[in-house]
Amino acid sequence: MNENRFTVNILAGIALVLFINGGTGTSTTLFNIGYAQTEKLGEPIFVEKGADKLVGEIGPNITKHTFTSNGTMNGNIEYDKTGEYVSLSKGNNLTFDQGHAVMKTKNGEMANYTFIEVFNGTDFQGASVYSTNSTGKLSVLDNALVIFKIEQDESGNYIDKQWLWK
Repeated sequence: MNENRFTVNILAGIALVLFINGGTGTSTTLFNIGYAQTEKLGEPIFVEKGADKLVGEIGPNITKHTFTSNGTMNGNIEYDKTGEYVSLSKGNNLTFDQGHAVMKTKNGEMANYTFIEVFNGTDFQGASVYSTNSTGKLSVLDNALVIFKIEQDESGNYIDKQWLWK
């Protein structure tokens, strides 16, 4: 395993532990730190709009969802995403989600990613780890850790902004 992949996996693991153990307090702290470091993080690498669809209940307080979105990477690379996730409701407007998706550019490049997120009743916040075999414009995403914040309406439509964690 190369050192970069190991570092990304460690960071993703730390983020997961923080989310699971700390709930929204920790995720809020993580994102306050992220927003405080806007100069370091720069502009979002992804800005996208999408829609979330409830597939159904798969257990007590556990639901399955699918989503589709489209957006731009670095303001000029158009892409579409499709994915799914499982959501665990912990009550008091707190849910924990874990899922995976595929991103595809208009010229056929692809990247896969897994993600975790916490919903605190108003916003989704989380982290994604990307992988790709692309040697083109998506190559920067191989073993990349991205943090995000999603605003979603009651109909499941959302706007997602994501920053490459440097």
